[in-house]
Amino acid sequence: MKRFFRAAEVFEPRGILLASGRSLLAFAELTVLLFNPDHLIFATTPFASTRNLCSGIGGLSLWCVSGSGPQSHSVGRIIAIAILVGVTAGLWPRWLCIPHWYVAFSLATRMSVINGGEEVAQIFTLLLIPCCLGDTRTWHWSRPDRPMAPAWRGSAYAAHLVLRCQIMIIYLDAALSKLMFPSWRNGTAMRVIINDPECGLPLGIRTFADHLLSPLWTSAAVTWAVVLTELTIGLSMVCRAGIRRRSLAPAILLHTGIILAMGLFSFGLIMISVLMAASGGESRGGGRGSVPASRDTGLTPAAIGST
Repeated sequence: MKRFFRAAEVFEPRGILLASGRSLLAFAELTVLLFNPDHLIFATTPFASTRNLCSGIGGLSLWCVSGSGPQSHSVGRIIAIAILVGVTAGLWPRWLCIPHWYVAFSLATRMSVINGGEEVAQIFTLLLIPCCLGDTRTWHWSRPDRPMAPAWRGSAYAAHLVLRCQIMIIYLDAALSKLMFPSWRNGTAMRVIINDPECGLPLGIRTFADHLLSPLWTSAAVTWAVVLTELTIGLSMVCRAGIRRRSLAPAILLHTGIILAMGLFSFGLIMISVLMAASGGESRGGGRGSVPASRDTGLTPAAIGST
């Protein structure tokens, strides 16, 4: 336990990866609201009516509180877009972290068609609150000019550990559950997925991809690469920050492939953003309450390419 206490004392969450993760997450949610009409996002079905979606805790959703009519939905959309634009730009992390969680919660509980990313975003934004409430900066891309208060530093460290545990569960479950199906074990699953009429590749490139995966060894290599990448991501969450950062590249390739193959744009960006945040934040030396001087803090977007 002493090891965790010492790590919490010098933990610094205000780095470039957390900032990038927050902004990318907000941008992913913003695309959902900007490029999808209300009747598609908030469509009703016999199993997901407005009455059902706005019952219980779901009644606190922005789109339930503001009403169920088209004009009320527009008000909710404008409020949510304004908050997400501010978070994407990196403004006022202390003041926008709770509104950002509320928007993520509202989308996850009110949308009738979700892809899983909204549920992850809801948890992620909740765990970001302890990391951001102690951040007094106006812009989360700027260099911290003072150490974070010890109480907020400890809270941020605890939230960061919980986030890593959540990610580990998600990816280990995704990898191990695939092995229950013969198509994943024999290496043919990816060929089946790309040819799926609803979730597969667009017709224009499906034939080429199917031809590429027609040899069994090619199909098996791509199929098992997915499983091994998910295992790597999950296991990296119990490792130090350097190893977590190195796992980012295969994770980005995996989710870029999911975006291209299945069209799950917001889901892919949300998962990449969560992994960025989990890969940042590290306990450094330098004494109690110090602001670590490292490449993981105080970088502007223009400086990313030079690190």
